[in-house]
Amino acid sequence: MSTLAVLNLMPEAEIYLDYMAGVLPPGTEVRWIRLHKHAYRSSNQDVLARTHRYYEDTDLDACDAVLLTGAAMDLNPDFTAATYWDEVVDTLRDASGRVGSVAGVCWGAQVVGKVFYDIEKQHFQHKVSGVFEMTNLAPEHPLMHGVDDRYWLPQSRYAQLEPKGFEAAVGEGTLVPLDWCEASGHTTIASPDGRFVLLQGHQDYPTERLGQEYRAALERGDDPPVPVNYDPDRPVNRWRANNRAFFANWLALAHQLRTGSAGA
Repeated sequence: MSTLAVLNLMPEAEIYLDYMAGVLPPGTEVRWIRLHKHAYRSSNQDVLARTHRYYEDTDLDACDAVLLTGAAMDLNPDFTAATYWDEVVDTLRDASGRVGSVAGVCWGAQVVGKVFYDIEKQHFQHKVSGVFEMTNLAPEHPLMHGVDDRYWLPQSRYAQLEPKGFEAAVGEGTLVPLDWCEASGHTTIASPDGRFVLLQGHQDYPTERLGQEYRAALERGDDPPVPVNYDPDRPVNRWRANNRAFFANWLALAHQLRTGSAGA
């Protein structure tokens, strides 16, 4: 059984409990972490207090991996604009020496890229939103075992890893792109050994999430794009099995890295 620590920055933080339960292997123990400098104003405070602990109160040495969620900061081009930026950086740097693997989702992926590879982010003119058919570029990589040669992946983001910095890291061999499609570029990225994983897409999303985001944007008076390859009124999940396979691979690899059994 694997143990995962989730550094949760999501709006309505409590919804992520169900999200992760839907993609993690049965029996996975999850330790939920909150930040001191994040107000969590949209979250249910009772649920938050009951389920989340601060980093220093969490027994991280028993955890195989740490996952940094997305955050409402993805529209801001300045990482440091987040009131909790320094706390996130300190937490990730400390965690990276104590667990087998550190991963980030969406904004969290770009944070991992900045903190550990000094890669900035580049914002799009228009939001990338929808379900995209990805090509599996590295079926031999431990993270991609059992993932289809072509598979569907939800995406909902305003930015990507800055291309020149990303390409330099790939050229140096410090990052490996694991998938690609023309519309979204490289989305799933990892270090060669899997100790760092950057998920610019949303392996964590349930069926209805893109539709909820779309309707919320309409209610705010925005003019959001209709998510590509996705009907907000009649959503169909085409990504569940592959995403579950990915998370199972990641946690298994993280456990091996933490315990020193990788390659044994």
